[in-house]
Amino acid sequence: MRIALSAQDLRFRSAWLDLPLTRWELLSPSWEARKAFLESQGQLEAYQKDAFWVWARDFLTLQGLVYFSAESWEPYRRAGYSPIGLVGAGPTVEEAHDRLHRYVEVFEEAFRKAQANQPLTSQDLQQWMEKAAGRPVHLRQASGEGAYPLPGLPPAEIPAALDRLFSEMEAQWASGVSPVWVAGWVHHAFTQIRPYTDANARAAFLLSQYVLWRAGLPGLHFRPTQRAAYYAALRAADEGHLTSWADLLLEGLQQAVLYALSWGRVSLPSYEESLEAFHRRFAAWRARHDRDRSQRIMTNRYTVFDYLEELLRQTATELEEKLQVEEGKGTRALVAKAYPDSPYYYQFTTDIVEYARKHGYYFNRGLPRGWFKLKFSLSANKKYQLVFPLHHVGHDDATLAVGALLHFLEPLKYQQKRVRGRRRGRKEKSVYLFAPLPLNLSPLVFSIEKDVPAVRGLLRSYVQEALRQALSELANEIY
Repeated sequence: MRIALSAQDLRFRSAWLDLPLTRWELLSPSWEARKAFLESQGQLEAYQKDAFWVWARDFLTLQGLVYFSAESWEPYRRAGYSPIGLVGAGPTVEEAHDRLHRYVEVFEEAFRKAQANQPLTSQDLQQWMEKAAGRPVHLRQASGEGAYPLPGLPPAEIPAALDRLFSEMEAQWASGVSPVWVAGWVHHAFTQIRPYTDANARAAFLLSQYVLWRAGLPGLHFRPTQRAAYYAALRAADEGHLTSWADLLLEGLQQAVLYALSWGRVSLPSYEESLEAFHRRFAAWRARHDRDRSQRIMTNRYTVFDYLEELLRQTATELEEKLQVEEGKGTRALVAKAYPDSPYYYQFTTDIVEYARKHGYYFNRGLPRGWFKLKFSLSANKKYQLVFPLHHVGHDDATLAVGALLHFLEPLKYQQKRVRGRRRGRKEKSVYLFAPLPLNLSPLVFSIEKDVPAVRGLLRSYVQEALRQALSELANEIY
């Protein structure tokens, strides 16, 4: 049931304060380090410009207002976001560029205001939205009015509600509440008020970006594939259930940090400039790689591997106990592993490349990696594996990701031949093709710059969610 909202009781709910921020707290050192590095290299402004265009593109695409083909974006960016360099966009190339360009201009204004630590008013927001729309934007004059009639406050209460919203946002900012939750609250509350006849979600997104930018955070990056999750989370929040919306906020922050970690474009117009750019990068790289720091990162990396191995072995034992239908006829659940020093660490590299591309980040193959897998043997020809690849993301050396992949083990050799020689009883091993199965789980990303005991709880939740999805998929495979 939707929580009734009025201008009089519009306030920040204390339930937000009970939600865990551990996921962001473990990732924030990576953001701070990356931001400092980009600033030291004189690239922070160039990164921020690209980020504005990507954030705006993906949110407008999520709303179904524009689309850009995968191959169109890089030429468009290289052309300085000029429509001359744009193909494969719609509704038309000109319209897609125009909508995106106006929204980015509004992002830039909001970012400047946030950096100056200036409070925001409803008049500021309305001016921005008129600029983004390219036409006047009006408050609703009737209930149910708008392009997509949805519940909202009665029109007579909207002006007072907006004043209260911005006043409460400023009060919570001053009180020291996490800007992540303030951004989440104001975004959701604005969609409940629904003051405009159109573009309420875009205005809410801009508000949450402003709050996060004001705190020095990267902002939110919602991908077009999250459209269903976005609207479902807001509907759940309407009914008082904040968990899904909070999880999506943390996911949006993580995606924004992944973009920053993966962004690394250097313009090299001449040999001398390329040499100078390389020298600066090399000097910065050497400065970061002191012995004590490298040892700490290596220790923390192995600690994460140990945590995950412990969790998976416990999980395998629990699964075998629960799925043992009859003595000797139950499911086997086996754990295999490859730490960074294992000769098999490189397995699943191709899968990681595809996984990273799917989730929009740079997989750093030059840093240590490994994997774990939980193998399910249902019968001789029904075997599956849930793989957890651990690898570094972005261009720094202290951000680790745990992903999740599900495979059907398709046997390429059913017959087992005896091998001639001294060991006549030995049998040749079967060879399997790893056939991917659907598993829609984003990576868990965190910094290993500092001690990582809090990662254990996040890993447990991540493994449980991966296992839930995997078992649901496997249930469809059994007939």
